[in-house]
Amino acid sequence: MPRIRSFGAVLLLAAFASGTGAQDPRPDFDAGRLRAGVFRYRTLIEGKEAGESRISVRRSDSGDFVFSNVVEGAFGQSWESVASRGFLPVSAKLTMGEGKDARAVFELTYRNGRVAGFASSRKDGKAPEQTPVDERVADDTVDQRIDWAAVMAVPDYASGGSFAFHVYDPGTGNSRITVRVAGFETTSVPAGSYETARIEYRIEKSRGTETYVALVRKEIPRVLLKETFPNGAVTELVEEGD
Repeated sequence: MPRIRSFGAVLLLAAFASGTGAQDPRPDFDAGRLRAGVFRYRTLIEGKEAGESRISVRRSDSGDFVFSNVVEGAFGQSWESVASRGFLPVSAKLTMGEGKDARAVFELTYRNGRVAGFASSRKDGKAPEQTPVDERVADDTVDQRIDWAAVMAVPDYASGGSFAFHVYDPGTGNSRITVRVAGFETTSVPAGSYETARIEYRIEKSRGTETYVALVRKEIPRVLLKETFPNGAVTELVEEGD
């Protein structure tokens, strides 16, 4: 579950060259702009409940931020992603399924512009096979598990503003993500009614482009209130707590 260019004068517009080619400067991400706590969401498919998820955002003793999610129901899985306050990736892991059917999909460690670890996949009904991961990532990479959190971590929103960065997933590699602030509205979810920014973002993956829509509490500290996924599934905030 669970993406960027410039926000007016807040961000620099000059491009620079890196080992991955010319790109825009990394946005001013700051995980301190997000509300910490545990957040419970429900998942809807064609308007019907299909499970729930619990996202946790907390700061570790080292100063890094730990994001985790436990998903139950139709999309059963659990993941954890650790990043610096500025969203530089540290580690990530994903498990699919629940209980005795759970299996590790990948475990990753990011360091010095590279990602290493393993990823596993099933082919033709056979037992999962592990494949080593060791590759370079773009300088502005965010772990794909927390692209939604990075979108909320910029200083300010301006209607019509846009920005870009990269995300990494072992299944699709480094993908460019572009984000647009589509406007502002009042959003009602089971947890209450909020003034929100409507954020639309596109991930240009090797297998095709995916489009997401996130409704985010406009004021800091920010909270993800609702998100629509490419497959039509929707998550809505049910409860937020410390």
